Amino acid sequence: MSFLNKVKKKLKNGSWYPFYNSFYENNSLDPHMILLESRSGGALESNILSLLKELSREPYKNFNLVLSVRKNAENEIKEKLRKNSIQGVSFVHTGSVSYYRALSRAGYLVNDSSFPGRFVKKEGQIYLNTWHGTPLKKMGRDNRPEMVTMGNVLRNLLDSDYIVFPNRFMEEKMSGAYMLNSLYRGTVLREGYPRNDIFRQKPDLSMKERAGFAGKTLLTYFPTYRGIFNQVERQEYMETLSANLALWDSQLKDDEILLIKLHPFLHGSETFDGYRHIRAFPTDWDTYEGLNLCDVLITDYSSVFYDYANTGKKVIFFAYDRAEYESTRGMYEDIETYPFHYTEDAAEVIPYAHADGGTPDETFMEKYASYEDGHGAEKICRQVFLHEDCCRQKKYTGNGKKNILLYGGDLDQNGITSALYAMLHELDLTKYNYFLSFRLISVKDHPERMDRIPDHIGIYPLSSEMNMDILTGFALMRKMRGANTNSINRRIHIAYHREWKKHFGSTDFSAVIHYNGYEAYITSLFEESPCGRTIWVHNDMVDEIRTKGNQNIHLLREAYQKYDHIVTVSDDILDSTIHGIGADPARVTVINNCHDYQSVIKRSEEPLVFQETTKSTVSVDQLSAVLSGNDTKFISIGRYSPEKGHVRLMNAFNTYRASHPDTWLIIIGGVGTLYEDAVAHAKSLSASDHIILIYSMQNPMPILKNCDLFLLSSFYEGRPIVLMEAATLGLPLMTCDVNGCHGFMTEYHGTLTDNSEEGILHGMQLFAEGKVHPIQIDFNKINAASAAQTEALIKDCIHISHSERAH
Repeated sequence: MSFLNKVKKKLKNGSWYPFYNSFYENNSLDPHMILLESRSGGALESNILSLLKELSREPYKNFNLVLSVRKNAENEIKEKLRKNSIQGVSFVHTGSVSYYRALSRAGYLVNDSSFPGRFVKKEGQIYLNTWHGTPLKKMGRDNRPEMVTMGNVLRNLLDSDYIVFPNRFMEEKMSGAYMLNSLYRGTVLREGYPRNDIFRQKPDLSMKERAGFAGKTLLTYFPTYRGIFNQVERQEYMETLSANLALWDSQLKDDEILLIKLHPFLHGSETFDGYRHIRAFPTDWDTYEGLNLCDVLITDYSSVFYDYANTGKKVIFFAYDRAEYESTRGMYEDIETYPFHYTEDAAEVIPYAHADGGTPDETFMEKYASYEDGHGAEKICRQVFLHEDCCRQKKYTGNGKKNILLYGGDLDQNGITSALYAMLHELDLTKYNYFLSFRLISVKDHPERMDRIPDHIGIYPLSSEMNMDILTGFALMRKMRGANTNSINRRIHIAYHREWKKHFGSTDFSAVIHYNGYEAYITSLFEESPCGRTIWVHNDMVDEIRTKGNQNIHLLREAYQKYDHIVTVSDDILDSTIHGIGADPARVTVINNCHDYQSVIKRSEEPLVFQETTKSTVSVDQLSAVLSGNDTKFISIGRYSPEKGHVRLMNAFNTYRASHPDTWLIIIGGVGTLYEDAVAHAKSLSASDHIILIYSMQNPMPILKNCDLFLLSSFYEGRPIVLMEAATLGLPLMTCDVNGCHGFMTEYHGTLTDNSEEGILHGMQLFAEGKVHPIQIDFNKINAASAAQTEALIKDCIHISHSERAH
């Protein structure tokens, strides 16, 4: 798709909001406007409702209160405002033009979750984030599936001038899950949750009377949401719920009512008709006012019990699917250790409601309600909006170590990712805080890639793409065609400077490393970093442009002049980097890739496994039979793309097998766009029944270990990690004599052949004659040298001051 067509598509589907850039650049802040948002505009409840009640009082009469509201929730929210006698609140529809205008003008921003991905915090805006609950379930960095999508939450927390933590436990877990201890530079307000103030007040018994519950003992059931998306799961869940409710209805006393509050996604699934003692939690009740009226809370994993504990009343955990739930999400603590009733048997729930005990003790309250005193809303509003120093607070200033940001690309299973992880294992992690960054758009469909991220490395996902507008799009199009005027450069500079603020504006990084080295957006984004910046070069970019057209020479030339350090992974690609692209020679350093040889050995000993997504021309059983047989096996590993030369490799093998019939060729791709083409070409050859093609797999090492010769037929390379992997497992190596391979194979006495189909065939014949041998490499020596060079480079970047960068 052409750049112009991409522009048209984004404008049509609304993924660009070009007017927001204009609002951001041109609108001045209104110091008396407060924009509040609850549950992404879908409701008005919890902490935001409590704060709005406080803000409607006399001390705040000079403020203009604006509430973000989704259209489908507008009537319900209006009724809630009326019921609570809150006046003078204006609405903006969430995501509308008016919404983004308010987002760019409000002097104060208040949220209980996060503003959208295109939001950019402006200089002078004061952002209060109350979050929405004490976490029992693992979150953020602690929950691997969530690591992919946590980027927008992370940057919203880091953008916040104030974050409310109502207890010590929540501060500890949130600070770890979102790496606040090293990244956050705002203030934590150690005050009770505004919504929990109600629990320090007497219940409003008139609410019970109006609902027809006068004189009744009220129990309430708050099951958490389990991520039920398809109809089958939904139906199974509702069938289980109905069976439990029927049982409980038979166990409840005549003066007892059980109120059920399901997740909004399940509304309408259960009417509760036909039960004697069971009703829906009244929709006109505020959740926490209603909870204050209840005598018993029944829940499973919903964090509402931390708040309800402030009443001092009974809590019952009904965790019938705990093993399954914990296996998919994980919990920070064992809920059986809490001073509440616990059961996995529905028959025991109501008897526990009639039994003694199950109430919070002093130890529990000190840890999980540390700062609750019934005045949270009042003190927080006075602190934030009236600037009175009345809250318990802690200013976060980091953990004493510099923060280093590394962009790793899509973290796919390829040589660049392997080299990156190997380098991270070699660096001294006690010196700096390292954060690995990636784009949501690149990994959202592959959460399994999070499994390979080392536990000791922080993460910083980028949750949104560029906030584009027409003029910037036009300037970028002109730039990529070679235009270099002041007006174009200024427009692009403004756009990417805004992008830097969007993603990292509230974070203090001392050095940034564009390790992936590709992706025009990231290349230009990191040019705007206010600290030392480095870009890695993993391949011959001149050949990349010529062969695949996946780079723009004009953007690369600018980057290779602006980055403080350009790192090539081999001497072979120095010439193309300096003379072909135009890098400043004084800024270029050669750092060989690190290699985690121990991991390769360990992975090679694992069983051979295909994933559900693995595409192959043979089954795993057929492949296992080939690997365990006595035939000779050639192997090549490299993405299915033009530069890898798979067609000429298969052609050479086709000729070779005519005289060596007991030989196999295995090619493992690791993604790429030419797999189907490769399969079609293999089928056209007489040796097709001895050519095995695998699109991608998580662990190819058990295959590599059982082969006899590794071949690389590439037209060009950088410094192939796969050669080091094959050498680790003792395979003889043969490559074409091309950039990226020449230096490596010459240094370690590997076999080089002519860069042609005939040369590949000749290499196979040399192997048959016993003239291709394994090579010996001291990987510890290489790794130590590369890590030392990298750390020296980082140290130099840190010394580049902000004033020098601005100048």
